[in-house]
Amino acid sequence: MEFYENVEAERERIQKCISRFGWTSDHNLDWWTCGIITSDGVPVFVEFDDGTGLLVHKYSDKWRVWSDPLCDKNIAVDKIREFSEFILGGNIREVWCDDVSDKIYLDLKKAVGFKLSEICYSLLWPIMDIASYDLTLPGGHFKGMRNAKNKFYREHKVDVVEANQVNKKELNRIVDDWKKLCSESEKGDVYDLRYRFIIDKGFRGFNTARVIFVDGKSIGFNAGYEVPNKPGQFAGVIGIHDYSVKEVGLIMYLEDIEWMKNAGYKFYDMQGSGDDGGLKFKMQFNPVVERKTDTFSISL
Repeated sequence: MEFYENVEAERERIQKCISRFGWTSDHNLDWWTCGIITSDGVPVFVEFDDGTGLLVHKYSDKWRVWSDPLCDKNIAVDKIREFSEFILGGNIREVWCDDVSDKIYLDLKKAVGFKLSEICYSLLWPIMDIASYDLTLPGGHFKGMRNAKNKFYREHKVDVVEANQVNKKELNRIVDDWKKLCSESEKGDVYDLRYRFIIDKGFRGFNTARVIFVDGKSIGFNAGYEVPNKPGQFAGVIGIHDYSVKEVGLIMYLEDIEWMKNAGYKFYDMQGSGDDGGLKFKMQFNPVVERKTDTFSISL
């Protein structure tokens, strides 16, 4: 087992592993490197002797596994077990598994010598059929959405601009406003660092990043990339806005889908949602829930 902290020097090595074994929408080198929760986090690539790997983040007293291991799904739990046995001890008290397939938790419960926390949260990951999606939102099912869209475009001037044409300070202002409102509503941690880091890197590793202007003001941005080893499947990873205009969330969502449709993608990885309004909204588009993930910790 080898540990690589110099991600820039090892990009070719890491990308080769992702290209061979990646399959979740979080298996993206640049999104992973930006995905630390606090500023003391360090992205580390763990390579096993058989060429498989783990994308992890190192903190002072814990390590966090980012999505499923980069390996055959049938041995994923073995890789997490091997890594946890190696890393736990001393000042490292926990290994967190962030958004890994639900089968992994069940299999780890059978492992000897580990303590598993209760599942912190679970997410469902819907996949939408973009190929059959009609941009006009026809029929009674989409009536409310269609009316809201038409009203919005009648009352506002909407422009879409490539992110590289917008000042990074302005993009971070959107993140500031988004974070403030999310913090007030969720009463918990809001992980904004990943957005700031990806902005600073110019959305490296993303196929698209677009800023939405309403009445001349930038109010949000959409960004995403292709899911590895899933031809025609696009992951709409980022979609945040400053909540300054009513229905802007719906408009940004429809803009993202339209972009994917026009770009020729067949499927939309809608990202994970808990049992909340976000999942309910996504299910209006009649997607198929592809998988369920869990987040939990492992300790000795």
